[in-house]
Amino acid sequence: MRYTIAPAVFERYPLFRRAVLVARGVDNRRELSEVAALLRDAEATARRDELADFKNHPALAAWADVFRSMNLNPNRYPPSVVNLIKRTRKGTDLPYVNTLVALFNCVSLRHLVPCGGDDLDAVTGDLRLDFARGDECYVPLGRPDTLEHPPVDEIVYMDTGNKDVFCRAWCWKNGDRSKLLPSTTRAAINVDVMSADGEAALAPIAAELTGWLTRYAGAEVECHIMSPDHNEFTLA
Repeated sequence: MRYTIAPAVFERYPLFRRAVLVARGVDNRRELSEVAALLRDAEATARRDELADFKNHPALAAWADVFRSMNLNPNRYPPSVVNLIKRTRKGTDLPYVNTLVALFNCVSLRHLVPCGGDDLDAVTGDLRLDFARGDECYVPLGRPDTLEHPPVDEIVYMDTGNKDVFCRAWCWKNGDRSKLLPSTTRAAINVDVMSADGEAALAPIAAELTGWLTRYAGAEVECHIMSPDHNEFTLA
């Protein structure tokens, strides 16, 4: 299985970098009090006074600009991290869906970055981040009977085998078919940044998440920092 970010994505968005954490041997069945505490702490971080005007924070405003470049209104279609912070700042505690989801939500809230994951057992071909061609299929999370086709040139993360879109609009909304479940044992988790110091910024975030996945999910983890010079790798 190959994981590829199309060169055209880096050409249009040269500040983009992605960390891909491949986790194997995951135990995602238990709800852990330690992880729940991490999530509560991350929520407190997102509620701090400095984020009162969170939409204009440079890390988040950069993603709003990306969405506008895809002809998407970021207020109507907010990047996942913006939506997560908005929910949290309203005072709502996030649900503990499962350990993997809780951990990548912690990463998003602590570091103001889009972060999401997919079950690798759902993949039929290769994984690819690329501009949509219009024939891809998207089944929204929680709506398994709904089928959508992302418009041409929207950036999508997809399974090349069946053209199933795992995430629409780069980091807007996850698909249903690759969702992480308690039964998940293999996952690919993506952490994205859009900044001039992208690789340096990603390294400590990826290290933190790697430690959590090892400690709380018993996973073996390999990490790849994706860039124009390293835009693909093979998953064993």
